Amino acid sequence: MPASAPHPDPLPCGGRGQRGQAIVLVVVILAVVVGMAALAVDGSRAFALRRDTQAAVDAAALAAADKLQQTGSYISAEQAASTIFGTDLRLYSAPSCNYGPPGGLPITCTYSDGTVLTEVVSSLGPQGSRFDLTATRQMQLGFARILSDNPGPTIIGSASGGVDNLLFSPTLAALSSAGCGGAPGAAITTTSGGTLNVIGDMVANGAISIAGSAQVAGDVYARCQASVPNLTTTCYPSANPTPCTYPDIAGETRSGFNLADPSYPPPPVTGGAQAPPGSAVVLTPGVYAADPQFRAGYCYFLAGGVYEWQGGYTNNGAFVSNKLRPPDEPVYNNNTALAPHQFWNTDGFQCAGSFRLDAVSGSGIREGTWAIVLTSVRTAVYAGISHKRESAPSSCHTVYVGDNEVIRIQVSNIPGATSYNVYAAPPGNGCSGPFGLAGSIAVAGTAQNPASGCPVYSGSGCGLGNESATFDATLLGSLSPNALAAPGVVGSYPPSGETAPLRFNLPNEDANRAAPPAGDRANENQCDATVGVLTTCPGPVTPGAVAFYIPSGGCMNDTSTGDNVVFSGYQYDWMVLYEPGPAYGPANVCSNFLGAATDSALIGLVYTPSAAITIQKAATFRTDEVGGLIANTFTFSGQLPTLLGDPFDYGPVFQAGRLIS
Repeated sequence: MPASAPHPDPLPCGGRGQRGQAIVLVVVILAVVVGMAALAVDGSRAFALRRDTQAAVDAAALAAADKLQQTGSYISAEQAASTIFGTDLRLYSAPSCNYGPPGGLPITCTYSDGTVLTEVVSSLGPQGSRFDLTATRQMQLGFARILSDNPGPTIIGSASGGVDNLLFSPTLAALSSAGCGGAPGAAITTTSGGTLNVIGDMVANGAISIAGSAQVAGDVYARCQASVPNLTTTCYPSANPTPCTYPDIAGETRSGFNLADPSYPPPPVTGGAQAPPGSAVVLTPGVYAADPQFRAGYCYFLAGGVYEWQGGYTNNGAFVSNKLRPPDEPVYNNNTALAPHQFWNTDGFQCAGSFRLDAVSGSGIREGTWAIVLTSVRTAVYAGISHKRESAPSSCHTVYVGDNEVIRIQVSNIPGATSYNVYAAPPGNGCSGPFGLAGSIAVAGTAQNPASGCPVYSGSGCGLGNESATFDATLLGSLSPNALAAPGVVGSYPPSGETAPLRFNLPNEDANRAAPPAGDRANENQCDATVGVLTTCPGPVTPGAVAFYIPSGGCMNDTSTGDNVVFSGYQYDWMVLYEPGPAYGPANVCSNFLGAATDSALIGLVYTPSAAITIQKAATFRTDEVGGLIANTFTFSGQLPTLLGDPFDYGPVFQAGRLIS
């Protein structure tokens, strides 16, 4: 080739110089592909982990609120939250937690993978309890670790659960807007001096007008009033003046809130048409076309069920109740002495019943001094299932039995009892017991009013009647009290005793709630399963419960000469007096008057959303707990009562734990 000829380029288009640029492009493209894969894979993992974490913390907040409602224990509620949170995220090892009371330091639970659940627990008194939960967990990167040494994003989930806000079951609630927005009148009015005491929330969709004074241990929701003259809020639940000491919470007055009618349905009436009450002591549930106009001086026992009073309900001086009590009630802490106020002798009646013992010749039992207590027994039927009711034991009576003698028991009957269980303590035990079930005495005949001349142990001098039975060696020969025997089995112990009166001049209160077989087995503190077996309260059935249903056209008219002591139960959502509102019309718009002669009690919810209620006497609510009062308007006159709200036990079931945020 000639020396002057140009040198040929072996790589056309300059390929040798761009060979390195292609590698760079490949690296860049590979990085983009890996980044897109990391975004797709790790991003979707982060989204799924965030979703799962939020679902778990939501479930934990609900679990905490529900467990608190079931147990009343904050520690159990906190444990329930941490357990369900770990289970939902498949973190099955128990976390390390510092559980504690509400209002203290935040509770932190650390799980095996480093996830941390923080619980802030608040007890807000009338506003219920709140659980604010936050979960943090670190996500380990997958594809993205190729591009970064970052340990991964922090996933956060938060939720708040609440329960038991009394606003949903206030002690006193008026639905009328009277007094607000230019409307005349007031929703809640007191017309006399003195102090109206309310334990729980007071709610008014209209104005509140207090002539004397009012003290509310809870919150006051006054829709159109920033403050209510003559009304003060105190500590809940103690009713102590502020400042409050834990666990008390100070109540506040809050404006702008409007309480919607909860629109409760009427209780189901299952009984047929009933004749007007006459002289028979025991009444049967069903439909009463005419106002009963209960007669002065009569005592009436209400068998369990719903009573539809189509013509209204007037008590002109009778004593009406569904409580089952023993004859000869004892002093609550001394079973050797008679209580000075026998329940069925309220208003000066002679319906309380009594019994006596003596030794008569017969098939001999062990010689010595025997101690005997009785309980009253009857059966309540609900949904076709029989539920046994058995009262607290009577006072203790003793009798000395000699050679070839037995014990004769004579009973002057008490309203409601269909039989009596006899519990005996053999010689050497005395009235301190223990007592074992020896047998029963059936009640024959039908109790009749009037009950004047009672108690009578033989003959016909008392309309309630009397019974007599002999307990010989067949029943007492081998009796051995047995603490492990189930109720109703020979030798079993009697039910728990009555508790202290609410005031010195009142009858004893029923036994408190307790795990069966202890506790109340007869009245408002008794709970049964649907199959008729004793169960711990709260439970589905309260044997013996009643509900009053007054449709449009009738009215509740309690004079100041008679008394009603009536409890409802779980099967009726604790509705003790129901008058329909617009949702189940025609609405009852009557004017109800609630009074008392000595001491009345409506244990459950009084619900008359379209009707007015005038409460004329403090003794209308003898400070027994109520499930709440809801009406269109309230007027309090005369001596002002104390309304002791207990919606947890005697009111509609609280809304279940719910997410607040």
